[in-house]
This record gives sequence, structure tokens and C-alpha cells, in this order.
Amino acid sequence: MGLNHKKSIPKAANSLQEECIRVQKVYDWVTDTFSVTKQVSFNPEQLRKIEEALEDPARRPLRLTCQTPAAPPPFPLNGEDTRAECETFLCEQVGEKRDVTVSLNGNFVDAQLVELLFTSEVRVAVVDRNGRVVTHLTTDASVLEPFVLCYPDGTDLFCKITRILCKIQTGTVLLNAPAPRSFNLTLTFCVDIQIEAEVKLEVLAKFCSPRNNDLSAEEAEMDSCPEVEFPAQCPDIFPRPNCDCSVSGEASGRTGSNSTEKGRLSVLADICQNCSLSDSSLRFTFEDENGGLNNFDFTADSFEQDSLTCEPCEGKGLKLMVSGVGTTNEGEEFDFNFAAVSRHSGSRFQLQLIDERGVTVFESGIVKVDKGSLEVEDCVTFDDIKLK
Repeated sequence: MGLNHKKSIPKAANSLQEECIRVQKVYDWVTDTFSVTKQVSFNPEQLRKIEEALEDPARRPLRLTCQTPAAPPPFPLNGEDTRAECETFLCEQVGEKRDVTVSLNGNFVDAQLVELLFTSEVRVAVVDRNGRVVTHLTTDASVLEPFVLCYPDGTDLFCKITRILCKIQTGTVLLNAPAPRSFNLTLTFCVDIQIEAEVKLEVLAKFCSPRNNDLSAEEAEMDSCPEVEFPAQCPDIFPRPNCDCSVSGEASGRTGSNSTEKGRLSVLADICQNCSLSDSSLRFTFEDENGGLNNFDFTADSFEQDSLTCEPCEGKGLKLMVSGVGTTNEGEEFDFNFAAVSRHSGSRFQLQLIDERGVTVFESGIVKVDKGSLEVEDCVTFDDIKLK
């Protein structure tokens, strides 16, 4: 009687199989941003050069600029220590790590506390209106920050500065002598901290095979002349659309029959003068007839170009409507809708204030002007011109 051998199933040459690989395991990974403010002073020789430049009208005004070293990008996330290549900035651990116990999600867990020092050089220059350097200085700034990390024995800490930002807080433009002897600058560090260790893992994997050289790109025509292209315009920024009409004047009257408050509403309007919303202004004053408890002033801060409409109304008049955002004398911000009508029989206007929930908190109703007047005038736009 022969032995019963188990028949093995043949496996393809590059099938999935157990492999042992050596990789960097990430035990913790933290990104953060830190800022430090430092006072920087000019020495007497630097002040002398600055004041000499300020005395020359052709070189005024002067500007203070600061420049930080270029940091490596966030990727690759780790790698060789680059401190030798980045002598102008560095991140390093100060002292030994300490074991601590911290609260996390209602439990107490063991961790390690380390302090990291971030340092960078900063080059500050004073330049004139022509871009020429009047004088410059180099300083450094540092910030020491504690980190609570998963940093067990046998792991390594990788500390990386991914970006350095510099901002001079005030006085970046120098107009007249005497020059300031010192100024404050703020340095911001964007940092990436990782705790890693080299481990060997058994994984289910297969070997990679090379791909075919099957990609091609069309060769550019080196001798062709460039096409004539005008710079792209910014229609949302400039030129701004023309207004269809404008309103100006100062007027007041009693609130209408369907108003939320009874009293007297005054308006000072100057919208779309020169047929452009630029430099438009609108202000209201309400006097409550019930003892003045609800008195307020409201000033428009901005106007929505797309909301501006102009349409004819009865009696050969013209009606302007516009919306925007403004604030009261109490500092409260509201959306507003404003309408004004000008015709032979007199002027009328209406105001609505709407809060952030979309609730109308003030409705003036139709105010018939009994003091002053509002003039709504038509503007000629490109749409009004017909080519024959």
C-alpha cells in the first residue's frame, strides 16, 4: 500500500507571497506653526546711510524688507539630516526626553516630553524707491517649544522646518527723517516632526516588473514664431460695469404704513456718481417717535454691483434699487436693500435691514419725501448704443 502524498498546487513565478521588508515605521507625526517677535536695531553707520537717503527726494520713500532662507518642501517627509546644507536655519532637540503621563480621550497614557529649538537667520534690507539697497543687516530669531510625543527608546526624532515667514509689523515705509532706531519683526516657523524607527515587516507582496517604454511626447517646433497674445484681462476686477442710473441728494420723511417702526427717516445718498459704484455712499438716520428708544444711524459699507437695477416708473420717473452691507452706530452689521424713485410728483425711498439669519429687522415702508429731494438720473451705457 503506497503512501498518500499531498499534491501541491504550482504557483506562478510572480504571485503574491510572504516577503520580509525593511521600512521606516512612523510612531508619531506632528505639524505645527510657531511665531516669535524680535526687536531689531540699526547701528549708527546704518542710520547715517538711511538718513542720507531720506534727504534725497529722488530716493524717497524707503522701504524695510525682510528675507528668510528657502526651506525644503514638505515632501519627501524625511531623509538625510540637512543641517549641513541649511546652515542659516535649523531645528534641534534641546536636552533629554522625559517620560510623562497625559490624559487622552478620558484615559491616561504614557508619552515623552521633548523641547525643540527652531532658529533662523533673517536678512533685513532698506531699499529706496528705485529698488537699490541703502543698507542691510542680518539677525537671527529662535523659538523653543515643548512637544508631547510617542517617542519610545529605540526610535529617532526627525525635525524639519518646511517654511519660514517674516513680517515687519509696522513702519515698513520710511518717508522722512529721523529714521527709526529699531523696529519689530515677526518670524513664523512651519514645522514637521516625526518619530521613526527602522523595522522589518512580513507582508504579502509580489515583485515589481519593469514597464514597457510606451510613452511618447510630441516634439515642440523650435523654429516657430510665437503667436501674438494680449495679457489676460480681469473683468471681475477691472473695468467695473457701468451703472444704469445714479441717485444723489438729501431727503427725509415719515415711515410708510407697513413699516416696522414709526418715526422719521432721513437719507443722504450719493450712488453711482460718474455712473460708477466706486466711491458711492449711503447713510440713514432714524428718529423713533416713541421716545427715541429705537433711534439709529446706518451707513452702507459696500454695494453689490449685480444688485443695482434701474427701471422706469409711472409719471416719467426712474427707480433705482441696490443692495449691500453696512453697519449701525452701535457696530451691528446688516444686509440692506434700498430703493429710490424720482418723478415730477416728488421723491420716495425705502430701506430694509436684514440680519444674518435672513430676518428683516427694520422695514421703512415707502417714505414720501417732505423735506429735501432725491434725484435719480439715467446713465448712458454700451447697451444703450446701437450700431447701425
